[in-house]
Amino acid sequence: MNDKKESRNAQPRPRTLADPIAPPPPPPADGSVEAVAGYFIVLIDYMEGLIPNFRPYEAKDARRVATAARFAKALVPEIIATVTAYPQAAAVNTLDVEEARATLRFAAAMKGFARHLSALLDGVEFTADNELAKVGTQALVTYAWAKKHAKGPEGVGLRSSVAGMTRAIKKAMNRRRPAASTQEPSPTPVADVIPGTGDVDDLPGELREPSTTT
Repeated sequence: MNDKKESRNAQPRPRTLADPIAPPPPPPADGSVEAVAGYFIVLIDYMEGLIPNFRPYEAKDARRVATAARFAKALVPEIIATVTAYPQAAAVNTLDVEEARATLRFAAAMKGFARHLSALLDGVEFTADNELAKVGTQALVTYAWAKKHAKGPEGVGLRSSVAGMTRAIKKAMNRRRPAASTQEPSPTPVADVIPGTGDVDDLPGELREPSTTT
């Protein structure tokens, strides 16, 4: 969840610190997961509107901004100290000291918020995947049973469904196949995926425990 994306909604006029803060939108009366997810999106738009001088992420300008910001974090405190201590430097009037101090405070506060938000986004993704993993495990167990049962005379009607299941599994495996230049992670033992089924041989080869030779 570290990839930066273009903002969905660019504000026509970013909020300034002088603008009043509107109250947050009320939660939905409907407690369904769709309504809750929709409310979260509304809250994101609300939070976006609270950020003073908010600008949507612009990929074409990201490198320039990141470079200048990196120098600002290290150099601005030194310049503030110099301008404050030496009247000759202050007379040049190339840096607004109060604005610079306010900007450092703003950056520290917003980046702290961004770290918490990033952790929340990672947790939401992991929570959703964890729930999917539960039903995915059950689906794999069902697939192993169906494939074995379809081999017998009583499972003739299952064979077309098993073919569809097999295509779905191959599609999922191909989608998660790592690029050639990346290191492939160690395969998860199938016992960790479908514990206690005893149907390892009926799963695709990619889901079985790797064989060991002595």
